Amino acid sequence: MLKNHLFFTSPKDFNDPYDYKIPYDFSLLDTEEKIETYLAKKKIEIASHFPAKDLEQLLINFRQRLRNELPQVQEDYNSLYFDGGDKHYGVLSLSERWDSILMWSHYADFHKGYCVGFWEEKLRNTFIVTGGRVIYPPENNFPRLSPIGDFFENMIQESHVKSSDWKYEQEYRLAKVFYPVVPTTEDRIQEFSNDFISEIIIGISASEKTREELIQIGKMKGVEVYQSIKKPFKFEMDRQQLS
Repeated sequence: MLKNHLFFTSPKDFNDPYDYKIPYDFSLLDTEEKIETYLAKKKIEIASHFPAKDLEQLLINFRQRLRNELPQVQEDYNSLYFDGGDKHYGVLSLSERWDSILMWSHYADFHKGYCVGFWEEKLRNTFIVTGGRVIYPPENNFPRLSPIGDFFENMIQESHVKSSDWKYEQEYRLAKVFYPVVPTTEDRIQEFSNDFISEIIIGISASEKTREELIQIGKMKGVEVYQSIKKPFKFEMDRQQLS
């Protein structure tokens, strides 16, 4: 926080192996009409990369594979597509709530750390291609994305749907695309100005040293600082403004 840095992590480093790993489902191309629609779509997408003769032969071969080698097509697609996403996507995971006892335990050193609030619009307008609330589908249904479905709708499903096991996080995420160059660790660090920060909240179990340091940082950056506290006789949190 002192350096005003945000890190846009690769999906390969997520702790959830299903996150950002929702593939197009090629079994949904279950009629000749759907296969031809998909091939026509791919022809437009890749036409500039191949001579016309090679392009037609490529599409003929792929048509046969969709008919006869569907499991391998799906496996090859998943490997290639997810590898590209791991290399070129950067994701900033935030939460819409500051007062989750469980979140403080998991992500803020057992309530000994702190929480930083950001102005969402400033982040979204500065860094990202897509951003929004994570969707936790009812009954934990895994999305089935059609290869001939709407591109933007599929993109949101790919990037913003997680298992309902994670619903307690109430995640709000921002995604950035680094392309065509594969970013280094340093490239994934994005700087922001002090006015991006809306507030600083100190954990219930933070030390006096931590508390004093955060109050000074708040004054330096012109940001309000709060101390989180227990609500009497409830499993709930409240906060008091310190500066």
